[in-house]
Amino acid sequence: MDTNEAYYPDGLTSEVIDALLSEAAVAWSMAPRPTSRLLDDTAELRRERRAARRGIGAVVRVLPTRPRSSVSPAGEVA
Repeated sequence: MDTNEAYYPDGLTSEVIDALLSEAAVAWSMAPRPTSRLLDDTAELRRERRAARRGIGAVVRVLPTRPRSSVSPAGEVA
């Protein structure tokens, strides 16, 4: 092996890396663009609210309630 020649044990020379980067750039340019709902942060806010509701739901417990009794206009409880 020539001492002036670079050794790449994984085979990724600078030419191979440049080719991979150019392929990735082409694939990235063809990717769909985000919709306006994603650009104005409403989706992000909804995601954060859902996460907060899940967190609260895991902490807050539901207490049993008593059934309501109906009261007639005369004041009698049914």
